[in-house]
Amino acid sequence: MEEYRIKNETLEENKISSLIESELEKLGYLIVQVKINSHEKALQIMMERIIGGLGINDCSKASRAIMPMIEANALLPENYRIEISSPGIDRILVRQRDFIQNIGNEIKVELNKKIENKKNYRGEILGLKEECLLLTDSKKNDADDKIRIPIKNINKAKLIFSEKLLKL
Repeated sequence: MEEYRIKNETLEENKISSLIESELEKLGYLIVQVKINSHEKALQIMMERIIGGLGINDCSKASRAIMPMIEANALLPENYRIEISSPGIDRILVRQRDFIQNIGNEIKVELNKKIENKKNYRGEILGLKEECLLLTDSKKNDADDKIRIPIKNINKAKLIFSEKLLKL
């Protein structure tokens, strides 16, 4: 069964990610995010290796595999370039495994629907339970006060840069 991925993508971006996702998975990569930057005429693809770190050779290999697919389906206007990169240290989190790997780290979360009258939260990842993210609320003083956010209600989740992340 394919793991759910939080997609904060436009219709065009989603068409591209749907087209290339299985090809990248065959090569051992997972899409983190696809973004079209019209101003810079660039298709930006953030990806990671299923196992291990991502290197420049991985980016080249992925680019060679997906370029013909994108061109054959005419999904980009002419003169666009493709940029493939890792998601970086203060990355967005899109799969349950991302949240599990970052338990103890602080994140910002933007929701699709309000929980307790709020659409934005900031707090430490405590874990996952029954497809829900467990998070402390940094706005509340009670450390035992947890927020339970269904993964499918998350529009965007991003790690907050910290010294702790640099040590990982």
